[in-house]
Amino acid sequence: MAAPFKCDEKVSIERKTGATDPDSGVELDVWEVVYDHYWASVQDSLPSRSESTKNGMSIDVLPSRLRMQGAGGATTEMRAVLHSRGDRIAQIISGPAMLDDRVHYEFMIEGFKHG
Repeated sequence: MAAPFKCDEKVSIERKTGATDPDSGVELDVWEVVYDHYWASVQDSLPSRSESTKNGMSIDVLPSRLRMQGAGGATTEMRAVLHSRGDRIAQIISGPAMLDDRVHYEFMIEGFKHG
């Protein structure tokens, strides 16, 4: 049985629409909401930050574990918007995995912070 956890953060799951500009034919970066403002549990992975520097620019990687109910349709082609953390955007990097309670799903997500 899965350990109990508290769903105390608001999260939305979005997918890319695949829309293109009618004039140039270039794919637009437009996202549509699939799961809107769901209560979820977001737990930062330890160590919570991984830093790297490329071309003089520092990038912090923020991996986290996301658990939420009824989001089995989410895939790694989607992203999560963490509303309780200032609308931070994170890509889904693995999952969904159904937990033992057969109601909640777990994903690994990764956000980025440029500095």
